[in-house]
Amino acid sequence: MMTKLTKDILLKKGLPKSNHLKNVKTLNLSKMQLDTEDIDPHLFSEMLNLEELDISKNNLSELPEKLNLPNLKILNFSDNQVEDVTVLQQFPKLEEVMYEENLYLTVSDNYKVCCLLPKLRRLNNKDITSLANHIRFVNHRELSNRVESYWEKNYKDKLPDKPSPAMIKSISKEFLKSVGNNVKYGPNSLKDFTKWKVQIIAENLISSFLGDKKINNDPPCEQLSSTSDPAEASVTPRKKLMQNAEPDSEVKTPSKRLRLNAETNCEARTPSRRQLKAEADCDKESPSKRLRSSAETDRELVSPTKKLRSSEVLAIVLSPKKSSRLQESPLRCTPVKDKHNSTPVKDKQNSTPVKEKKFNLSLTPTRSSSRSTPLKQTDRAVTSGTEKKNLSKKKQFDLEPLHFLQTHSKNNDSDDFRTQLWSCAFEPNLDSSSSRKIIATCGGESVCVIDCETGKVLKKYKIPGEEFFTLAWTTVTMICKEGQKRKINILAAGGRSGIVKLMHPKVSLCYGEIKAHKKAISVMCFSPTQDTFLFTGSYDKRIILWDIGVPDHEYNFRASQLLILDTTSTPLRLCPVPSSPDQYLMGACEEGCFVWDIALKKQQGRRSYEVEFNFPIYNKESKDSDFHIVDGLAFLSEDLVVSKSAMQGSIYVWSWKKTFEKKSKSSRKADAHILAELKWSETDLPYLALATSTDRYCVLCGDEAGKIWIYDLESCQAELQKGVSCKALKEPTKIIDWPYPVAKKEKVGESVINTVLTDPEMEYLVALTDKNLISIWKIL
Repeated sequence: MMTKLTKDILLKKGLPKSNHLKNVKTLNLSKMQLDTEDIDPHLFSEMLNLEELDISKNNLSELPEKLNLPNLKILNFSDNQVEDVTVLQQFPKLEEVMYEENLYLTVSDNYKVCCLLPKLRRLNNKDITSLANHIRFVNHRELSNRVESYWEKNYKDKLPDKPSPAMIKSISKEFLKSVGNNVKYGPNSLKDFTKWKVQIIAENLISSFLGDKKINNDPPCEQLSSTSDPAEASVTPRKKLMQNAEPDSEVKTPSKRLRLNAETNCEARTPSRRQLKAEADCDKESPSKRLRSSAETDRELVSPTKKLRSSEVLAIVLSPKKSSRLQESPLRCTPVKDKHNSTPVKDKQNSTPVKEKKFNLSLTPTRSSSRSTPLKQTDRAVTSGTEKKNLSKKKQFDLEPLHFLQTHSKNNDSDDFRTQLWSCAFEPNLDSSSSRKIIATCGGESVCVIDCETGKVLKKYKIPGEEFFTLAWTTVTMICKEGQKRKINILAAGGRSGIVKLMHPKVSLCYGEIKAHKKAISVMCFSPTQDTFLFTGSYDKRIILWDIGVPDHEYNFRASQLLILDTTSTPLRLCPVPSSPDQYLMGACEEGCFVWDIALKKQQGRRSYEVEFNFPIYNKESKDSDFHIVDGLAFLSEDLVVSKSAMQGSIYVWSWKKTFEKKSKSSRKADAHILAELKWSETDLPYLALATSTDRYCVLCGDEAGKIWIYDLESCQAELQKGVSCKALKEPTKIIDWPYPVAKKEKVGESVINTVLTDPEMEYLVALTDKNLISIWKIL
């Protein structure tokens, strides 16, 4: 056995650049036959910048207390004789812990560590992000409810209105002694953890009753909130949107509009009516093939042949059921092993190459311009109104049309101008030096990944019979087989089936799915602060927060349900509030705009909305006009919100902070603090999404005639930020007219712009239409 650690030994092992322990960031003390007594806490207290500590393969019976390592992120004490892990709470910044081959540590200790360390992501060389969040929030919530129920049932009535201190002490002692043995949850293998956790919750409960401070050994992330459950939302029937649906028929598709189109056999839609009825004639068609402007072959993702079945309360996906293959490419994805069968899952679908059809689409007056070839300067889109020649280049918003793509066609049919495209999102750049702008689009039964500059469809994912309505990107840190960390972009997509598909497009793989809802998914978005937190909104009038987990090198993953938010109608847009993204979620729904408290530290696992916002347009409602369908919502800054209601004819710019301060506790309503109103189309057509650019301080929105309305708000940015209201109706800075592209020598008529979006740097503008056309514009 060696002597105590000295400063010289630590400096030698840490190899700092200077002779100071505070400069040591990595320290390896493995295989030094250390006992617990050999570690001097006072010596370690000088190592304030230590981030990684390896004390594996020693003789430690316990970890020393009061080591004072505030920045420690990685700790390895494998192959020791440690019996207790609760001492780890002294390292709140730990992200990775390894303690294998400590014979006395069990699965209960794994659960304890997840509670004690709020930032822990890896345990014993495995990613446990999803499991840890489930333990911290879902498991904690369930145990808290059971502890409170046990108190209410057995001990609450024993306390009189004015109990004496001795009586309080006696009853509290009795409660704390019995609660650990009577509140049970989970399997027997977690009995030790459950008893430990129940004891902490019970102590906090008693402490809150007595008005004292929280117990010190309760981890910060687990502290209970004293707020009570919000009142349940009153569920009211849908308004005019539901009036046209057959009363006894099952609505199989979301309430997306049916376009008035004489060229199709689908039921026509008049401007004053919106229907929920499914397009049965369209759904009977066979699966679509891809169609691109370029002669090069698309890469297509193959959907899994087996659907994972999961619990409605807690959906868990443990392994992918099928690897996707690259069509017409020498690259191949390695077959992924099924975790249950331990055998490679084979691709059961035929991989016959799909012949690429050429389909020239040009802008008038050009004769035969290919969609993948940039147009000349003289072929720019015509703008309505008088151009202001003296505007600076930054404020001109000149757009050059690059590509018009028809990539979501059914049966690879060039005559398919009926498939509606609903959502798109730009892929985050993993490398700051990368200048490629990649966008994912969805509509019909396919999801496409497209290079904006070339117009090339890089990947395509297709599920026959599905209809995709929404998608979202996130970036997660994946651990390779060699143990190296690398960031990857994950794409989530959902639609009519209620299933979230998880894809890694770069390797052409749809690696899993989550049965998120029983009805169609209308909208989804990722949390800006938690890369694995996904919000999904559905026609079942719920918004669910999921932790999708991080896939390992074999793409096994675990997804768990963290929170359910009840709505009174279908959510159409979701926006985490930028100033408090972990506290509030704002949603635009078919019956209004609402805010939910999404703090996971609170006890309630299912909640109603906190506040409903009222808008001036509501005062104009009548029997024929329902302005509560809020179908446009986005933040322009941390405080400024942009929204619109269907049939409103304008767009509101309002203050989140000043509006939220107006909330009434009795009615749970607040009048929106309107700062500006932007003139927009007089259409009564719903579900036209707007977009914002925070860098350029502008708002964009398409309309029913194929026009794109652009509002430059930089001139009034200072006034808006100060909360100064502008009563005058602001005109758009520019309106980009529909350019009437030519297909097969015939012009494509005006299209409804369902969605318009720009990349963060505002280099490209992408618009999705109801005629199966994706238009990509270069912003000059």
